Amino acid sequence: MSTLPLTLLFSDGVARTVDAEPGKTVAEAARSAGLALLTDCSNGQCGTCVAQCVSGDIDPGDYDPSILPDDEREDGAILCCVSKARSAAVIELPYDSSEASAPQEDTQCGVITAITKIAAEILRLDVRVEHPIDFLPGQYVRMRPNETCEWRSYSMANRSGGKDLIFYIRLVPGGQFSSWLSTAKSGDTLEISAPRGTFFLRNESRPRLFVAGGTGLAPFLAMLHALRESPEPNSGPIHLLIGGRSGDHLFARDELEQIKRDLPNLDVSIATEANPPEGCHPGYATDLIPSLAVEKTTRAYLCGPPPMVDAARAALMEAGIRKSEILCERFT
Repeated sequence: MSTLPLTLLFSDGVARTVDAEPGKTVAEAARSAGLALLTDCSNGQCGTCVAQCVSGDIDPGDYDPSILPDDEREDGAILCCVSKARSAAVIELPYDSSEASAPQEDTQCGVITAITKIAAEILRLDVRVEHPIDFLPGQYVRMRPNETCEWRSYSMANRSGGKDLIFYIRLVPGGQFSSWLSTAKSGDTLEISAPRGTFFLRNESRPRLFVAGGTGLAPFLAMLHALRESPEPNSGPIHLLIGGRSGDHLFARDELEQIKRDLPNLDVSIATEANPPEGCHPGYATDLIPSLAVEKTTRAYLCGPPPMVDAARAALMEAGIRKSEILCERFT
């Protein structure tokens, strides 16, 4: 069987056509042509490589359906790391061609400066790197303690441009990184990638809604710090909804109180499934969306477990927010 042409359309208008060999994924076909599409897990489990097939026939491959819901798949969404062409196809990618044309990313060494348990099942990891990292608020880096471990992705919760990075990490029983972290100590080193990801704060004047589940609060802390320090006036309301498994799983509440003093247009609401502290909603953060009277011009950002993200997106679309105005970051 001969190769099939795949036309890759990037958000900056650049189009590149690559040849896909039988059995090769879209990402592999691009890599053979010298293009490094944004991927992470490479097995359909994270959603980093989501794209839109606008023409042609694509085999979606095996993937976690919570990462790519059926309605998105029916609208043409694919995961480049597992999808394979069955015909000539045209695929839209949600980022500039420069991000795919860059050489292999540089990494640098990070040194752990502190590991602190700050809530049930959640650690705060402080890392200092040699060179400052400039990132778009909401982006993440990949890290690994040594070459025998797999890369893991975590969003920064700190301001951009410094050497000190803050991560909030949920401990996963039996997880490779969690197991390493349970015995790690100050002075241990990590390999840190350059910042990645298309989930970041857009520079625009409009109402914003942030919905965070668990450690999905981390990228929103980085966004709020950026808004707090922005020289531009922050017009429009900012709503932050935080969901936790229980009151014992909540964190960064003092930090949020400090941010609120500098952002008077920020409103924070918290919900927990169990043991809600005083003033918190008993239930899910997504329960609170209908009561917000969300303006139609709102840009929504959702970060958390797939069920939470899907429920929040459905509630927002029911409230009249277009799917294109809802940015999602799912993690498992």
